[in-house]
Amino acid sequence: MLGRKKQPDVEQGRDRRQVERPGVNPAFSYYSSSRTPETTERRPQGRQEAPEAGKRWRPPRSLSQVPFWLLLTVAVVCLVKVLFLSTSPKVVILGNTAVSATYAQSESVYAAAAHAQLTSSITSHSKLTVNLNGTAAALEHKFPELEAVSMTVPLVSSRPIVYVQVAQPSVIVQTGRGNYALNKTGIVLAKLRTMPSGVAVVADQSGGNPVLGKQYLPSSTLNFVQTVAYQFAAAKIPVSTFVLPASSLYELDVHIDGQPYYVKCNLQDDALVQSGAAIASIQQASPVPSQYVDVRVPGRAYYK
Repeated sequence: MLGRKKQPDVEQGRDRRQVERPGVNPAFSYYSSSRTPETTERRPQGRQEAPEAGKRWRPPRSLSQVPFWLLLTVAVVCLVKVLFLSTSPKVVILGNTAVSATYAQSESVYAAAAHAQLTSSITSHSKLTVNLNGTAAALEHKFPELEAVSMTVPLVSSRPIVYVQVAQPSVIVQTGRGNYALNKTGIVLAKLRTMPSGVAVVADQSGGNPVLGKQYLPSSTLNFVQTVAYQFAAAKIPVSTFVLPASSLYELDVHIDGQPYYVKCNLQDDALVQSGAAIASIQQASPVPSQYVDVRVPGRAYYK
């Protein structure tokens, strides 16, 4: 008993290890002890994929937006081109006849005036801001021979189109200063270099001075002349000239072509009644009047 060596208490040592490392399986003690807090913290928290060997190259985001900006630039350029308006218009003359051609201006003259009007305003370079009515009114004011002016803007082309309508003369006035074409309201259209045919001629002996673009004779006088001219033409009685004598303010003398007499009319009375009385007197008079036929008194006709 005294000489025997005491054996270590295996169970006691085992219990000691269990007390020292409670709750730890002895089989994993080596691995557990070999790990340090640093290695635990350095462990990646997520799964990292290894880079693929054949991965495609992707351009930067700024380069990927180049087609969009290029398309937007082209659209803006096209829009500006469509809305741009040229200041060199095309002129189309309407209603030009053999009579009006004697005083109508050429297309180049009207085009130059329209160009000057368009270039005078910066807003005329765009189809959205151009003043079409203002340009047309300026041309009508500048050229009295124009009865109407209109301006259109094409949808595709950038060149505007100006339509000008030349006024037809109602009468031609002969004065000491020359021959002038008047429209139906008595406004002087132009001074004539040649006398056109087919238009009533009124010789004014009052010594007036016609001014282009201004009214020279009242419209009532022109209507009176037109009515008498129509009635005499229907009766096959040709009229050579209508005369406004300086001695009488409201008198109109109708000179018959090839006859020694003329007809005295009153501009303040009915033209249809007076022309009818004059035609009846001429057709029924015997002998033919040698000087005049006076129908200025209503219901009466005197001739000499």
